[in-house]
Amino acid sequence: MRSSFAQFGLLLGALFSTAVYAQDGNTTTNTDYEVISAPALSSDEIEREVLIEIASNGQQLVAVGAHGNVIRQDESGSWIQANVDSSVLITSVDFASAEKGWATGHHGVILTTEDGGQTWTRQLDGFQLMELEKAFYQKKVATLQERLETEEDKEVISELEWQLEEMQFQISNIEVAEEEGPSKPFLDILAVDEQTAFAIGAYGTFLKTADGGANWQVISDKLENPGGYHLNAIIARNSDFFIVGEAGLLFSSENSGEDWTRLESPYRGSLFGAHLDNANNLWVYGLRGNAYVSEDKGQSFEQIETGTSVNLSAGVATDSGEQLIVGHSGTILKVDAALNVELLRHPSGSVMTDIVVVNDGEWLMTGRSGLLHWPAKVTEEEALASQQGAQ
Repeated sequence: MRSSFAQFGLLLGALFSTAVYAQDGNTTTNTDYEVISAPALSSDEIEREVLIEIASNGQQLVAVGAHGNVIRQDESGSWIQANVDSSVLITSVDFASAEKGWATGHHGVILTTEDGGQTWTRQLDGFQLMELEKAFYQKKVATLQERLETEEDKEVISELEWQLEEMQFQISNIEVAEEEGPSKPFLDILAVDEQTAFAIGAYGTFLKTADGGANWQVISDKLENPGGYHLNAIIARNSDFFIVGEAGLLFSSENSGEDWTRLESPYRGSLFGAHLDNANNLWVYGLRGNAYVSEDKGQSFEQIETGTSVNLSAGVATDSGEQLIVGHSGTILKVDAALNVELLRHPSGSVMTDIVVVNDGEWLMTGRSGLLHWPAKVTEEEALASQQGAQ
């Protein structure tokens, strides 16, 4: 059920129309970064705020979204706003245990919780991310320069010089960002255990922690992504890890993220989400209603006849073996084991960004209208969401 969305200014345009997931470099820079450290905005209608992703800590559901909004469901079923020390748009959330979890957001923010989602504190922000990336590329430059001093093979020298130029270009970009301020959004987080997590984002950003988030390491060089395309979603089961992204990017790892292989993608357009079903089949989906399933860990894919051209954001497997995939315009795809698709539409007509199964036949979605239910609840709140979603 992994999905991702970018800068809030583009989120509303992308999320609610054609979905690209990072700020255009030509966009006017916002130099006000108080949102990084400003507490999340309180709301009297927390369930109706824009929400991007929802996850379980094993005991309760936690959803994240706009203005640093994190909400968790208590034992009575009510939703309570968490204490969050940032008001950036939060794009993803994942838990390693009932207590330990991470969330990511815009302006390079990574948050963590030690109490199951009641309180969230910053472990990283965009200023620190720039320092990490600059040191990473400076080290690469030093290594390449040392190799060039002793290398005699002309072809190898040419390749090393190209790599050196690319690393220096990356440093130049960071130096510009240092003057203008951080703008890179993180787009997804994968919590492996209480010590290990992976964070991915715009322009190929890829980080790992092995000490609970006390330190984050840049590992972008582990992926074959010379174009610096956006990384949109990361999922895992056991030692099998997968990443999907812009321009059909698709990567796999068979050793818990230590080494990565770029796979041949079934689609050249952006892939926004991915999930693994009960049989460990890989499902990926994205632009224009494109969805695919692989029974061999991404070596080959079969296209799903979705019957829709709306963007697809996230999905989940049910206990009965069906797949649920959500997207724009209230779209819910229900896919059976024979890959037959039942096209459902939520009456809100809203953009939906994530989905979880609450009970058999009962699902909970996040999106532009906040929390939405299936079957749709006939309440004043959901009726209002329906009206807003149809606008």
